[in-house]
Amino acid sequence: MKLQFVTSGLRTTTQDLGRPGHTHMGVPSGGALDRSAMRYANHLVGNALGAPVLEVTLSGPHLRCLEGGRVALIGSGFDLLLNGEPQRALLPISVNPGDELVIKSSENGCRAYLSVSGEWRAERWLGSASALRIGSHELVPGAIWIRGDILETRDRSVEPWPSTLLPPQPPSDIIRVSPGPEYEWLDEHGRAQLLSKRIRVIDPSNRVGLRTNTQVQLREDKRRVEMVSSGVQPGTVQLTHGGQAIILMRDGQTIGGYPRVLQCASQSLDQLAHLKVGDELILSLIDS
Repeated sequence: MKLQFVTSGLRTTTQDLGRPGHTHMGVPSGGALDRSAMRYANHLVGNALGAPVLEVTLSGPHLRCLEGGRVALIGSGFDLLLNGEPQRALLPISVNPGDELVIKSSENGCRAYLSVSGEWRAERWLGSASALRIGSHELVPGAIWIRGDILETRDRSVEPWPSTLLPPQPPSDIIRVSPGPEYEWLDEHGRAQLLSKRIRVIDPSNRVGLRTNTQVQLREDKRRVEMVSSGVQPGTVQLTHGGQAIILMRDGQTIGGYPRVLQCASQSLDQLAHLKVGDELILSLIDS
């Protein structure tokens, strides 16, 4: 199958399951922010669940089909148009040479995932085709799609197998968390400021981390403590010296020097993928 990018959208990247097992070298795990959506999209077209997909952010691309195949789009707030006609959600779409595909986003859409049938011909680094930006440097430049690029896959002629996979849950603003290693550094007032009340995502927020509009203080005896840099992971909620809570995402650093007051549940990482600047969320402590 071949798809040509007529336009690329705001930022359309290749993503898969990322690069787990390399954090000791300072390499973020990366990969698709919403793993459930990625897996389900791949299932619909008969690909391996961890195969690469296109991750669309805020605005989608316009694609021209050069060779036929199947595609599927998963993402709340996005519609897939085939030759100008909206397609039914959560179903694979067969396309033919000459067809035009447009991923259209609403004001509420943040991220969507387009699977393309077949084996991807993609550059890989440390076993993954996922885009990864360190500072201003793109480690896998070919994973950032621009106008004129051609996405090519090799047909494996595999029909989707029956699966117990369920469609991804609609995005939620309730983010389930558990206490982090420095949770006890918060007093009762600090916990009340951070938990079970609405907080807003602010600029700059991206695949590295979500910044929030919080002003949370640590216990008085911990406010001047200099922390030794320690391991962090996607979903770690750190508290800066200024009291701002930052939620690390899949492209976030692997060590940090801020208190790790909370840790998001793995299921909530998929929900975080759909939050953008201006959206609100609630950090809800999981009952012990």
